Order: sequence, then structure tokens, then C-alpha cells
Amino acid sequence: MRDENINHAFLDAVVAGQAPDIYYHFGVSSADRVLDEFRDVRAIVMAGPGGRIVEFASRWSRDRGGAAILALAKEDRFVTRYCDGVLFASHGMGSPSAAIAVQELMRMLFFLKDGDLDAMSEVFWTRVGTSGGIQVDPGTVVVTSEGVMADLRPYRLLKGAEGTYWFDGGYPTDVLNAILASNEGSGIPMAVGRTVAGNDFFLEQFRLDGAIRMETDESKMAWLEWIEAEGVRNIEMEGAMFAGFLNHWGFSNFAMMCVTIVNRLKGDQITATSAELESFRERLGSALFNHLHAILG
Repeated sequence: MRDENINHAFLDAVVAGQAPDIYYHFGVSSADRVLDEFRDVRAIVMAGPGGRIVEFASRWSRDRGGAAILALAKEDRFVTRYCDGVLFASHGMGSPSAAIAVQELMRMLFFLKDGDLDAMSEVFWTRVGTSGGIQVDPGTVVVTSEGVMADLRPYRLLKGAEGTYWFDGGYPTDVLNAILASNEGSGIPMAVGRTVAGNDFFLEQFRLDGAIRMETDESKMAWLEWIEAEGVRNIEMEGAMFAGFLNHWGFSNFAMMCVTIVNRLKGDQITATSAELESFRERLGSALFNHLHAILG
């Protein structure tokens, strides 16, 4: 862990019981006794929709012999479930929404582990979701090696008028390889590559089917062919931030797995049937749970 990058000025007082930390968007604070049940957390699984979180928690409970599922009451922003060592949490769509969830969960984990850096470093983080594929067939689960933005540079935020905050978008190679090993022989089609995180669903992904169209057929294909040549295998909206924030604190046990639902080199519209989309999501869930069982026993 990168101790120097952790906000000790705020968080140490929380661990010492001198002041509560209010995780506003999750509707809970460090003073609420419900979090006592979360202290043995060993994995944090994030996904965009709340419904997927409910499904994942129910599946994990069944796999763990009917283990109890705990829910936080507030669900207007994020849906949270805790079951047998795994904290499942939704993050909404796009980096602005997901960044709120990630930062509040980082603070929460610091409190749950009493500021113990070694204990925090052992927790496995992952984001799972859907994505647009780059020359991979729909239904392929892409395990990300690096999260970048549309210009293939790392995630960054404006520092007012003074410049930019930069973050490292790399994903740990050993965790990536462990995920592949966990799914060996499963029959799930998998790929490894860089992932572009767009600031929006249309313009930064060079789509031509939005209400606002800024690109031509030629400029769209030129961008898609460029990112393919640079090792990009899928496009989503959160992965560069997710890696950037976790790297900033020095976490080393995290990953992202996203199933593709369209090959962007063949079109923008998602034409897969409802049954096909459900089968793709099932593959993604299986890839996730294969790894969770491998690392948690």
C-alpha cells in the first residue's frame, strides 16, 4: 500500500472513534452497528446496475450454503449487499457516478480494517460489466490489462485552472493470470487487452447512433482501427478510473472483467436478442464466481 497517498488527516480520526465517517451515498456511517457485520470482508464486487448486485449476492448465498445476506437501507444511489465475506455494490453508469462509490468504499474499507494496510491489501476488488468489443465476438469476457481513456492516455481530472491530476490505469498482471487460471476449462470465451473508458456512451466512443453526431464513417473506423492496433479489446465507461483510484492507494489485488455485447468494428447498435444478452451476462457471472471460489475457498 502507498501509505503516503492515504488521507490519514481525515481517516485516522475515524478509526480512533473521534469522529464518524458518513458514507452519504450508501446511507450509512462508521457509527452504525450494521457495519460490524462487514469487518471480515475479503472481496468487493462492483457492477453498474443494482439488480445485478442483488442477483450476485443471491447466487453467492446459495453457493455458500444459504449464508445470510445483509442490505444497507438506502438504495436511491447505490445498491449494496453483504454475504459471507463479499461486499457487492452497484456504482451506476459512468466514471463520475462510479468514482463516488469507489471513494466511499475505500474509506469504508479503511474503517472496517482499522487502518491496517496489510489487511486492506489482501482484499480483492473487481468491477464487472458489459462493454463494446473491439474485434472480439459478442459474449467474450475481456479481462483488462490497462484502463485508458479515448486518447489512450490514463485517467485524469482537472486541477482547477492549474493543471491535471493523473492516475495509473494498470491492472495487476498476476491477478489477471489468476482469473484466467480460475476459468481454465470452463468453456467461457475470454480475451485479455486494454480497455477504453469513455466519458460518455456516444461521442467519446465514436458512435454514429447518438442524437449528436460529431464523426464520419471514416473517422469512426480510423479511431476503432487505431485503438485495436494499440491492443484495446473493449470499450466501457469506468475502468480507467477504477484502476487509477485503487493504484493511488497502492492496492495490488484488483481486476476488471467485462463481457462484450457488440463488436464495434461491425456496428454501433446492440442487436443481440434478450436471450443472447442474458447468456452473455451468465457467462460473466460464471467467470466472476469461478474466481471468487478459487480465491475464497
